[in-house]
Amino acid sequence: TLHRRIRSETERSAIAVKHCTNMLEADGLYTDLKEDMARASRRIMAKLEHDIEIIGEEHLLKLKQQTRIDLYLFFKECLVNISKHSGATKFKTRLLADSTQVLLSISDNGRGVDKEDPIPNSLNRRAKLLRADLKIESPAEGGTLITLTLPSHRWLFRRIYR
Repeated sequence: TLHRRIRSETERSAIAVKHCTNMLEADGLYTDLKEDMARASRRIMAKLEHDIEIIGEEHLLKLKQQTRIDLYLFFKECLVNISKHSGATKFKTRLLADSTQVLLSISDNGRGVDKEDPIPNSLNRRAKLLRADLKIESPAEGGTLITLTLPSHRWLFRRIYR
């Protein structure tokens, strides 16, 4: 009985992993970061007021697919942290892209972060995957400001960009 249960769980896990891999590798996913980010905001932060500003969409379209996916997943992780811990009633997202860098900043009007608190492991891990600089601070006016900076590297943009 135990062996059957283990086998069943293993088979279900393999199917789930295959499904996730297929989704991530499918062409056309995460091509419209603005719409994807807006949709995630509505789903995760349904009751909060949200402003989103994206500048340089033409540069975002030139990002490698894996970079777009990792950037989107970093954004979602930020939303989850804000919804769980900040007590915010509104937040703002700003995504700026040009030929030299991609800058994502997310700010809220919540409690802010304690200087003694480390950066959440989930955000640190996603920033490292992107080879990006991550900064989290509590501005004087309150809340939290998360800034992710991706400098332009050869791996960041698809070949057609160069």
